[in-house]
Amino acid sequence: MKILAGDTSTSINTVAVCDSGRILAETFVDCGRGHAERLLDTVDWALAEAHLTFDDIDALAISAGPGSFTGLRVGVATWKGLAFGKNLPLVAVPTLDAMARLAGLYRGAVLPLLDARMGEVFGAAYRFGPDGRMKLTEDRACPVEELFVGLEGRVGVFGPGAERYRERILALRRPADFLTSAVPAPRAWAVAAEGASLLEQGVSTDPAAAAPVYLRKSQPEEADKGTPEGRHEQ
Repeated sequence: MKILAGDTSTSINTVAVCDSGRILAETFVDCGRGHAERLLDTVDWALAEAHLTFDDIDALAISAGPGSFTGLRVGVATWKGLAFGKNLPLVAVPTLDAMARLAGLYRGAVLPLLDARMGEVFGAAYRFGPDGRMKLTEDRACPVEELFVGLEGRVGVFGPGAERYRERILALRRPADFLTSAVPAPRAWAVAAEGASLLEQGVSTDPAAAAPVYLRKSQPEEADKGTPEGRHEQ
């Protein structure tokens, strides 16, 4: 199965074309807030590098959150447009589940962490074993310290949130391994792999049902909370 996958949940613009787990082409570029300007061009480049067209693609997969509000909106909207325009199934992939795949060889609990600003992270805890991946917590927006509660043994942390709050993580009284240098995150091939797994499980592929997952309101919405005036769209 050939999958075109993307992740715009952070400043990293990453697009991949994968075929049954094999990476045919992938980008990994820090574009700041430039996702809207470069995403479709990146898709065209990835397809060209893979020597494919949309006629060869079987499904689309997009990282749906949590993450950057603007980035998620751009990614999901773009992939929905492609799904409708090319009549392709679309899988909305939980961002942290896809990121966890990047640390599948680590023996211990793993915490993929995104910077949620306001002193918090988006994160979840996972553990890999003989039976595959087990999710230990739900996706959360919280202080990084809260994600360590109840975890035993060594913990591997990675992602932009791990680097942003490195000192706070190091101050915790339990061992933590920083995997960020060996596990750059996010990666579109992981979104493709997670998307393929979800397809096997029979998840919805209706593009109309795909929507970003924010976990909390945007900063403007939080500022407007309790006021009668209009709300800001996420």
